[in-house]
Amino acid sequence: MGMAHAHRGSPRLPAELLDSVVYWLLVSGRSAFSSIAAFALASHQCRQIALRRYYAVLHVRSAPHWVRTCRIPGMFLWVRSLSASTTAFRYKMDGLALFTSLRALEMDFSGDGLSTQASRATLLFKNMTAGLTRMKLTHLPRIDSALLSLVASRFPTLITLELSCVERLDEHCCWLCFEESSTCCAHSPIPGEYATVDSFLSSFCRALKSLERLETLFLGIFLSDADVLARHLERCATVIMASPRTGYYPAPPFGPDKCAVCCAEHAVATRSRENRAKATMVAAIPSIRSVEFCSWFPQDSAA
Repeated sequence: MGMAHAHRGSPRLPAELLDSVVYWLLVSGRSAFSSIAAFALASHQCRQIALRRYYAVLHVRSAPHWVRTCRIPGMFLWVRSLSASTTAFRYKMDGLALFTSLRALEMDFSGDGLSTQASRATLLFKNMTAGLTRMKLTHLPRIDSALLSLVASRFPTLITLELSCVERLDEHCCWLCFEESSTCCAHSPIPGEYATVDSFLSSFCRALKSLERLETLFLGIFLSDADVLARHLERCATVIMASPRTGYYPAPPFGPDKCAVCCAEHAVATRSRENRAKATMVAAIPSIRSVEFCSWFPQDSAA
């Protein structure tokens, strides 16, 4: 009788409480599995809770890492947030379709160019669950209506969408690298790809119209004309750079935002264009609450 009473007096902790314990252990241990290793060894239930919480956020480091990840039992149901470079999915791309609990995606397109972006994005998105609510694509060679239409048609439940290509601009090396990197991405689509800001807005709003739950939109492109950067580079190449034959550059590269001449010539008109673009997109897509663009002349820097 006493033994039976003692057994009944040892209730199990609720799974929700154990899940919270694992969460705080991971937070305090900077997401290292060693911080929950002892907990995972306590029982089968504890191990399942630990693995589910640990793999809720998955960062794929390489193609071999991705292949090994797909071999872990239960992984497909645990992962809710996935980040990776597009080159990590050279093998077993169809494995993405098995991650049915995925809700957030962050993808780095730095391994792709202007000629491969469309086909890569089509293949990747074809193999992903349509239930995503948050998407972030960085280092894109180009952001255009074709990409937006593809995203909108494949992921209709998106709430947050962030697309950016300005990370490709190399301001960390030298002026020649800065100039060369500016030719490898469509950082300023007006007027090269869209003749006017009105045609740009019409095309983008039409592409995003079907995203009825979209609340936050960030587009990492510049709405200033493309020649703002081109003229800046020409001027600074003449005034600041020494002869390319010497290989010596007396100042690190910087953008129009740090150029007094560019700010004086373009800041006011660019800010006005950006404000009009934001207002137009908010009006055209009723669910949107916030629209932001990259800018050489951000509003908070206005005098």
